[in-house]
Amino acid sequence: MKGLYETHYQFPRQTGFRRGKVRDIYEIAHSYLLLITTDRISAYDVVLPETIPYKGQVLTGVSHFMFQTFQGEVPSAWIGTPDPNILLMRQVRIYPVEVIVRRCLVGYVWRLYRTGGRLISGVHLPDGLIENDLLPEPIITPTTKSVIGHDVEISEREIIESGLVPKPHWDKIREYALHLFKRGIEIAEKGGMLLCDAKYEFGEWEGTVVLADEVHTPDSARYLKLEGYHERQARQDPQIHLTKEYVREWLMRQGFQGQPNATPPPLDVEVIREARDRYIDVYQRLTGQPFQPRDYRTIEEEIYARGAAAAEAL
Repeated sequence: MKGLYETHYQFPRQTGFRRGKVRDIYEIAHSYLLLITTDRISAYDVVLPETIPYKGQVLTGVSHFMFQTFQGEVPSAWIGTPDPNILLMRQVRIYPVEVIVRRCLVGYVWRLYRTGGRLISGVHLPDGLIENDLLPEPIITPTTKSVIGHDVEISEREIIESGLVPKPHWDKIREYALHLFKRGIEIAEKGGMLLCDAKYEFGEWEGTVVLADEVHTPDSARYLKLEGYHERQARQDPQIHLTKEYVREWLMRQGFQGQPNATPPPLDVEVIREARDRYIDVYQRLTGQPFQPRDYRTIEEEIYARGAAAAEAL
């Protein structure tokens, strides 16, 4: 099935455009952003040639649900969702730091841990853990944002001392990130999932710290099935993963981990189908609503019409 991939629109009052790994970002009137989430998928900082059908709709829908849920709890740049694949956001000054909250030994942290690493972003990890184990408490492991290549680990102390983020703003970011993560744990558990980690992006708007990017989506967070999790052997079953980690693990088994000049192997049809189903499953578990797949025959026209109407109304 064809996925939403690389259509380039021209919206009313458009003042800029850039293409990210997964999203196409349209600047409107120098003050707003139309974020169109496509079906592209990236792994190990590489955009894969295949797409995952409905992935963009899932990510937008989850973010919409989370922004609505957290209104009044954490200020955000979100204005509305004019289309199932579009988030309308205020354009804010983005802090050059990604905030990752972790409570589980998965992904990169597990790969570091099993080779003897015990320090990440200035935080020491305890000994004696296995893959997917819970940490004693959530930890914050920030990274500096990189336009090209991998992000770089940085400690909270280094963020403040280097002037990347003023201390009063970092204190607020820390408060918001931990609050979002705590609420995310509660929402995930209602859907039979365990929230392992989540990445947040914050910015400044009119002197206020605001949440500036997607929240708890299957691309910005990792989830495990709660069913069977507390059985030690089941905890190491790859089927326990519900999010993009499934694709990363498949690529790793094919020998690809984003090595320089390496070409990712094409995703098998079965892998694409399974990834699609896992994305949809996470959407339904988080929102509590059945997923309504949109019609790809009219998606491009609908995105333009709704995006144009939103741009003209600003």
